[in-house]
Amino acid sequence: MALPSTYRSNRVVLTRRSRRIDCSAIIHDSFVDAPAKVTNGISVSHAGAGAASTRNQTIGGSLATAGVAALRPARNVVITVTHGSSVVAMSGIITGTDKYGQVMTEAWSVTAGTTSKTFTGKKAFWTITAISETIAADASTNSIISGTGDVLGLSAPLSVASALKEVSGGSVVTNGTFVAASTASTADPHGTYAPNTVPDAAVDYDVWYISDLPENAR
Repeated sequence: MALPSTYRSNRVVLTRRSRRIDCSAIIHDSFVDAPAKVTNGISVSHAGAGAASTRNQTIGGSLATAGVAALRPARNVVITVTHGSSVVAMSGIITGTDKYGQVMTEAWSVTAGTTSKTFTGKKAFWTITAISETIAADASTNSIISGTGDVLGLSAPLSVASALKEVSGGSVVTNGTFVAASTASTADPHGTYAPNTVPDAAVDYDVWYISDLPENAR
């Protein structure tokens, strides 16, 4: 989201030589009783299309209401495709929003071969409004489900891929995985955090991290 031209960060300081310094900020995100992933929470098991085409999944899993899946907290999408002998290649676009309603998309795909293929997304969505499926051949023997993963979204852009402090279940730890914010089409614009102990609706996580652009918090 663009900032107004009159915006001036209160983190800016001037040195004695009138040199302008833009200070970073320390952000604290808390994930209370983060729920376990739901493998079919977005779209339940269904067969692929029978001929080359593009269609949308039915957003009707346990996390969905009126065709929109709510992911709380914001987290990544996992799509699993299975087949009795050899998966037929598929691809598509995941469409949704971030926590503040900004539209976000992510391309997904699985290659042909073996009996199970999984796409694990890198972006943390707040809602999912559509997931398309594109095939070049009969994929009616594919079974597809869409759900959530264990990657949690951060509220402000993470400037470096590490935390100042990480607390899991009340204990200080250093084994979570942090991915810095990026403008790349395949990356989350705010960065993500994957706890080493996967969420199970019983463990709280607290992370403190550096953000050079906290005004872009979502």
